[in-house]
Amino acid sequence: MHYLLEIPAALESLRIAAPFTTAVLQELPEIRDRDRIIRELTLVASEAVTNALCHGSVTGLTIRLEYDLAPDAIIISVTDYGSGFDLETVVPPDLVLFQEGGYGVYIMKSIMDVVSYEKTDDGNYLVLRKSWERQ
Repeated sequence: MHYLLEIPAALESLRIAAPFTTAVLQELPEIRDRDRIIRELTLVASEAVTNALCHGSVTGLTIRLEYDLAPDAIIISVTDYGSGFDLETVVPPDLVLFQEGGYGVYIMKSIMDVVSYEKTDDGNYLVLRKSWERQ
């Protein structure tokens, strides 16, 4: 199943993305640790959209949020049209010393099986994949 949401590149759009994410994740099949996975995926999607809105978006353009549900995995894709970044140069946060911000990519990499990012002339594509076991 494929779900798509296009939202304006504005922080207020988080109020649209969060309920959309919740509704999509309720469609997950009966899988082991379903409630925990829904909580984790909600957090990951929120971080991904927040990063796109705060760091990758261009005012006046949109952000695309896509979910592809398969029987054994989910793929979350976030597309923005800003300047982009290099995923490999993102430094993990210091978990001993409190810092404000800088946890998003760390959270995504900690929860998801695959985190990839591609910057092209047509946009910036963050792709997140999580597999699971069926019950």
